[in-house]
Amino acid sequence: MEHPAYINYWKRKKLLSTSVPAFPRRKWWPTDSLSDIESEYFRTVKSAANILDVGAGDLRVMRKFQAAGFSGEYHTQDIGTEFEYTYKDLSEVTGVYEAVICLDVIEHLYLENGLGLLIRLTELVRPGGVLLLQTPNGRCIRNPLGNDMTHLHLYNLPDLWAFLVALGFEVEGFRVVFQAKERLSLSSSLASCVGRFVTARLLGADYAENIAILAKKSTL
Repeated sequence: MEHPAYINYWKRKKLLSTSVPAFPRRKWWPTDSLSDIESEYFRTVKSAANILDVGAGDLRVMRKFQAAGFSGEYHTQDIGTEFEYTYKDLSEVTGVYEAVICLDVIEHLYLENGLGLLIRLTELVRPGGVLLLQTPNGRCIRNPLGNDMTHLHLYNLPDLWAFLVALGFEVEGFRVVFQAKERLSLSSSLASCVGRFVTARLLGADYAENIAILAKKSTL
């Protein structure tokens, strides 16, 4: 079987050399409601008849979306034992969904397994449906491998964008910046701006901790 990293390899190379879009910045902060990027996710899925949340963890996203007004079916999958989930294993899933969510999961898998999971998720999205993906930013100057021993592989946004575009999806990408709260003080904002300038302009790295993908599946 072909290694998933080499599926559409040259098609992806061409995309990356000719048509990579700009990836705007969104913000995340700890809150029981919706942060900036979570509001973007919710706008994308709020009218879906059903959602599959893969790697649902502590069910926080489900609670937030339902509190924000999501009224469709919400199914969950996770290998953990601390909470109750609809599915223990993706092999149990037999249907397709209008929205599939996979937030902060693929970094816990080696590349072959992570991309294999991503391909499986694309199969679970019904035509016209959406896939939401979030993972640490491999280009972030604060190495995400350094703050969680369960992180095994990092991705960059252009590569994930090209991978899904080559599979026929219409893809938006975002760089997600972490901050302590919704509104920062003037001094904190100024310090953050200086740090971002140094990181991006002088060091050629990125200051965004996470990356996010909103991918719509073709109806053809």
